[in-house]
Amino acid sequence: MNRIFKYIFKYPIEFIFFVDFFILFKILPLDLSRSLGSFIATNIGPMLPVNKIVRKNLLIAFPSKEKNWHIGTEKKIWHNFGCILAEYAHMKEILNKRISVIEDEHSNDFFNNDKNILVSAHSSNWEVPGMSCNIKSDKVSGIVREPNNPLIRYFLSMLRKKYSVRCFSKDIRGTKNLIKQFQNGDSIALLADQQLSSGVETKFFNKDAKITSLPAQLALKFKCKIFLAWPIRKENNDFEFRFFQSITTKDLEDNQKNIDDISNKINEFFEEKISKYPDQYFWLHNRWKL
Repeated sequence: MNRIFKYIFKYPIEFIFFVDFFILFKILPLDLSRSLGSFIATNIGPMLPVNKIVRKNLLIAFPSKEKNWHIGTEKKIWHNFGCILAEYAHMKEILNKRISVIEDEHSNDFFNNDKNILVSAHSSNWEVPGMSCNIKSDKVSGIVREPNNPLIRYFLSMLRKKYSVRCFSKDIRGTKNLIKQFQNGDSIALLADQQLSSGVETKFFNKDAKITSLPAQLALKFKCKIFLAWPIRKENNDFEFRFFQSITTKDLEDNQKNIDDISNKINEFFEEKISKYPDQYFWLHNRWKL
């Protein structure tokens, strides 16, 4: 009965609201659209139950920060989230004019060679890593956690098909398809920072958490490089996507110790960048739920 209710009432109503806001944001210029998204999110977000998760996560990650810092950062997090919602209606302009992919030895190495692994996280706008790869290459595949609502899921998949990398669902079938593309020569782009019920046990901001071992497992099995990159929202709201380091696995054995070591190195990279840009990170998920 609950399933029938979702498909007949809940999902269509959610989709109508989604499309209404999408059209409104689409009508407005990008910067004005962001301002409206920010206004809505910063005024409504703090009143939602999920704000308790935001507040709890910030206290866990930054316990020594003053109360005013937490209040200000919480508001900036909702500002960033509101901008993201508005930006879905302007992905074409963002792709063509508002993303700078920094060229250096790491980015050139990633884009000029097949079968590499890019690891990033849900920061600034989580679509930016895929869109940045789209700018430079047509041989990158990714995996995404799609919305439960099938109508919104289809809508977003069409947007990603036009403006991002080739995306597969975050399930068994999607993972198999991703690995198949990888074996055929595609590189892989992964956002590997979300909480998992299984994976490598680690410390995330000094608290027990788990991180996916997929990047390490694939890199060790296929002897390829892992590239660690980060999307940054600049003061003018344009984006910069920068590659910071790479992990070479060709001389490493495929064993649990190296899987753990590589996964923890990725986790340390996440901590470093989140600490530098805490207001841009997606704190709305329950990161420490074990």
